[in-house]
Amino acid sequence: MINDQLTREQYLALARDIYGRRAKGDNEPGLALFHDNAVYRLIGSRALIPAAGVRVGKDEIREAWRAFDTDFEMLSFEVDDLAYDMPRCSYMSWRMQLRSRGTGAVAELEGVDRLYWVDFKIVEWTRYFDTALVAALAENDHHDRRDDRA
Repeated sequence: MINDQLTREQYLALARDIYGRRAKGDNEPGLALFHDNAVYRLIGSRALIPAAGVRVGKDEIREAWRAFDTDFEMLSFEVDDLAYDMPRCSYMSWRMQLRSRGTGAVAELEGVDRLYWVDFKIVEWTRYFDTALVAALAENDHHDRRDDRA
């Protein structure tokens, strides 16, 4: 349970554990921290990334995470730092190495998550990162490659 009695180090350790599990596809520990009607925003276009956009409620959030995991594999996920004003708000900066399951392309990403809390449950989570780069991972660019054997 998250509470305002956690030290910064304890909160950071918890975040690293939850984010690490999420990177391995274990979504339920993170979802347990959400209010039943929480809002999850992945800033970006659903036309580029199906997991993007606004989702409301644990079922929709779970589905957004599954959609992302269907298209991409998180090779690593590291929480760099956090700032928080518990029990109200926290910001988490992170780095991720991501591979497209379709093309095999890999990219390094950095991002920030903003979480709002009520009664020590997440009521709103907004994720900011370069969704255009993520979408580009999934593009098949074989038509742009030159044959250097000419």
